[in-house]
Amino acid sequence: MSVCRECRSMFRRQPQALRALRSISFVARPSHRTPFTTGATPLLRILQDDSKKRTIEPAYISRRTATTLPPPPVATTSTSHAIPDLAAIHARIDELANTVLKPVDNPIPAEQRTLYVLEQLESLIDSLQHAKSPTESRSPQKPTSTQDKQATATSALLGSVNARRHPSHLTAASLLDSIGTRAEQVLRHPNVFITPAILKSYISLQTQLHSPMSFPDAFDLYARKPIPRLSGSNEVTYQKANPDKVSSAIDTETAEKALSQAILSNNLPLAIDIITTTFSAPAYKRNKILRQALIPISGLAIAPLAAYTIAMQFSLIQTSMDPSQATTVAFAGIMTYMTAVASMGYIAVTTANDQMRRVTWATGVPLWERWIREEERAALDTVAMHWGFEDLARRGDEEGVEWESLREFVGRRGMVLDRVELMDGME
Repeated sequence: MSVCRECRSMFRRQPQALRALRSISFVARPSHRTPFTTGATPLLRILQDDSKKRTIEPAYISRRTATTLPPPPVATTSTSHAIPDLAAIHARIDELANTVLKPVDNPIPAEQRTLYVLEQLESLIDSLQHAKSPTESRSPQKPTSTQDKQATATSALLGSVNARRHPSHLTAASLLDSIGTRAEQVLRHPNVFITPAILKSYISLQTQLHSPMSFPDAFDLYARKPIPRLSGSNEVTYQKANPDKVSSAIDTETAEKALSQAILSNNLPLAIDIITTTFSAPAYKRNKILRQALIPISGLAIAPLAAYTIAMQFSLIQTSMDPSQATTVAFAGIMTYMTAVASMGYIAVTTANDQMRRVTWATGVPLWERWIREEERAALDTVAMHWGFEDLARRGDEEGVEWESLREFVGRRGMVLDRVELMDGME
């Protein structure tokens, strides 16, 4: 195919980039394409082929633009908590409390309902304590026009009443106080029977609020609050509670949790009140005897019968003595052995003092009383460790009104704070 001179000279004067583009299109051109036999100029044919090439082969486009396109945006997720709806939370608090304070179906609310209310209030505390405040989550926006600036100034002066989602007096702190007040109202309601699970849930709720001031009253209510009873005419009657019975004892885990919160708040009178209403109560001592000493005492009670039975069987297999005499000798020997072993074990248990740090028993306190009141001594020991010096060399140098009142209280309870002969270097 012949090319005219004018077209050839025009093609030679093309820019270098157009020549490279033509060479790429010629190389990438499909081999099955039919020859171009029309009367169009060669330059026009090259440009047409190159434009078709760009629309047909997407791989060519990706190679040409891979170094110029910006990277795709990375999706980011916000881990901050959303702003709580304070008005909705306030309404939810009232709704939950009224299901117990003002029940519709039964004047005496069930334990499951009271537990559900306390658990829901505790979840609301968690959402309020971990949610971001509105000032942290809102970013200031700059006005973009004169009209926006005027609207911003007006809003600053008058306030946006329509955009307010809750009353101005509602804050996260006020709602937390409201939850604590409502929970205490539920516990003090005359028709609410306080069970160990309800008391434990209440202590957990107030601990999350860092408000332990109501713990002694709660423990006293648990032991002395009148028991509601539903009569046949759907009227509520109240039965007097016995604070000294075994079921009135405070659980050890609940008492230790309350004492720990009082120690963290650095409130010595509160800590002493908690110890007085929990570990020092007669019901706690009786409960400990029932839980820990009932089996050993029962074993000692049936020990003579078991020893006599074994002695009778021994007299039947021996031949050196009269059966009755052999029974007496065997019974005496078995009882002597059991008494000696039991006495040694009792003394070892009641005189153990490795766990004592600063509070020890005074001279003359019976061994049985030491064992039965060990939790009370351990609680006072924990309080003394917190209020005293941590340095071993400075122990005994504490002074002040609170420390002297603690020393006096420990002395009235038959204990000694920092016994001189037991301190380091005073042996």
